Amino acid sequence: MKRHEALYPLSHHHHHTLMMANQLKKADENSSIQKMTRDVIHFWEMDGEDHFRDEEEVLLPLYAQYESVDKDEIKEMLLQHVQIRSYVQQVRSTKRADRSLFRELGELIEKHVRLEERVIFPMIEKAVPENYLYQANGRFHRDSYSGF
Repeated sequence: MKRHEALYPLSHHHHHTLMMANQLKKADENSSIQKMTRDVIHFWEMDGEDHFRDEEEVLLPLYAQYESVDKDEIKEMLLQHVQIRSYVQQVRSTKRADRSLFRELGELIEKHVRLEERVIFPMIEKAVPENYLYQANGRFHRDSYSGF
């Protein structure tokens, strides 16, 4: 899917997020709970938390200047942010996390990224003038994997 280049950093984060989601969805009896726990916490602290802030504090307020955010798609996106944060808190606080917790988190993350890439971002690209998308780009955090 062709993405406006100003949103490349967010889409780039999504690529790494989907890779992690796929690993989590495959959690089975051979998967190390300790490694998955470390991976989720590392992902969240290095990129996930900042990525959500980018969307909630930069992208959606910008979009709201041109279109109403009182849309089911936006509400679903934000609800998923809350749910993902809840899963991360569970991973952090549970001494013996169940592998199903990681699989559920992986499923939710994949669903969330697909919603943003297929629905939310195209809405934003259509509504927000290009020069303002570029200005928003300068406020996005850089991906810890690639620096993008």
